[in-house]
Amino acid sequence: MDYYYDDYYDEYYEQADLAAARLLHRELSFEETITNCLSPSLRFAAQYMINFVAINLLFSIVVQGLRRLFPSSQRSLHCLSCLFGAALLYRVIDHGFYHFLQLAISLYVVQWTLHRWLSASGRYIKTPFIVIAYGIGNLLVSELLEPSPETWNRIRGTQMILLMKVLSLAFDTEEHQNLRNQLNVLSYCGYILCPANVVLGPWIPFQDYLNIWSPTIAIGSNTGSAGRWILKHVFRIVISALAAVVFLLTSNCVIDYLLAPIANWKWVRAYGRALSFRTSHYFIAYLSQCSMIAAAVGWSPVSSPMAVEFPRSLVQVVTAWNIPMHQWLKRYIFRTTKRPFGTAAAIALTYIISSLLHGLHYRLWLTLLTIGSWTFVEHEVRKKLAAIYSACVLVGKCPGSCTVHQHRSKSAFCIIINTLFFVLNVFNLIYLGCIFETTEGPPEEADHDKSMFGRWTELNYASHWMLVFAYLFYFII
Repeated sequence: MDYYYDDYYDEYYEQADLAAARLLHRELSFEETITNCLSPSLRFAAQYMINFVAINLLFSIVVQGLRRLFPSSQRSLHCLSCLFGAALLYRVIDHGFYHFLQLAISLYVVQWTLHRWLSASGRYIKTPFIVIAYGIGNLLVSELLEPSPETWNRIRGTQMILLMKVLSLAFDTEEHQNLRNQLNVLSYCGYILCPANVVLGPWIPFQDYLNIWSPTIAIGSNTGSAGRWILKHVFRIVISALAAVVFLLTSNCVIDYLLAPIANWKWVRAYGRALSFRTSHYFIAYLSQCSMIAAAVGWSPVSSPMAVEFPRSLVQVVTAWNIPMHQWLKRYIFRTTKRPFGTAAAIALTYIISSLLHGLHYRLWLTLLTIGSWTFVEHEVRKKLAAIYSACVLVGKCPGSCTVHQHRSKSAFCIIINTLFFVLNVFNLIYLGCIFETTEGPPEEADHDKSMFGRWTELNYASHWMLVFAYLFYFII
């Protein structure tokens, strides 16, 4: 799921009554929508996004300059990364630094101590799993001890990115001795403070961070190639920034304006809440992608909105929702635990670790549990249907020239079955997403508020009842 669930959206309201008006009075005219929503949102986007783009662009330019002066030394990269990353943290978060420092320092000490102890004693202990247990425990205790839920909600994503980086280091240094030799206090600090992803992510492995020092094209080596590279670089930054702004405006204003005339129907309200939550995630995803491009870091898409909004299966949704996190979980959790514990246990552990990385976010835990159950049931049902009817109806799309199944994807039977699952998955996106609200501030579950399940109660727990029915159907067919 999502590690960007932070409350970034109350800042652009200059007065508290405007925020309340948006929550309570959705039926605004077009002019009121522009004045009370679009304009404040654009101001917020400009103020918030400029920090990420400007600091990372400056970081990239300075790195390029120093790389030409000191091509064989990476110490400059680590020093610059620490400097610009700390500046970005101060500009964007401006509080909660002690949580970040405490977790970063203690994780390094734990990992260094384990490496020293293991090499000295020769005992066989899986260092990464000790680091995982300590890191998650530290994260949960820190959240419990934080007196301000608002503060923790603002730094939740940053803490999660930090933990993912350090845990990946624990696994990679366990397997590769040469990588362990490159890791010291300075390189560790540079990696976790890299301005490209210190606040919003996405996660990148340590080796990708080191590759910042050796980009594909050196500025000045070839005027034509360098010029084309710069133009393409700027174009990607602009496109990612524009996409982020569009998703922000859609989440905050467009959805409410378009659905207000028919918002009396509970399923329309649920659809609006769920779509608003998803588009707010796309805003953060594209902003983090924009930061990565501005810093000249090797990048890939953070999220795939089209794959989420038009899902063939929930497995596709889980994969496309947060691509780097999916890769992290698959690489370090699923594959590591599959061999000793089996596939089912590995899937369960992957969802458990994913939930715990988000902290004490009970709504997210329940949502992930539901998604995990649905993905398993959907996979097994479609696998049985594909075997019984020899049809291309698996969760993954068969190639156009499939030789395994008699009924290929363009046959009427496959189109009907795949369409039914598409409708089911869209229904689940509405149901599962409506429990979140991007503007509600910290989750109420800390107070054990009964309204935690209010929206699912309003929808009569429809998806959970359908999950039970689908599980029974799996045994019947």
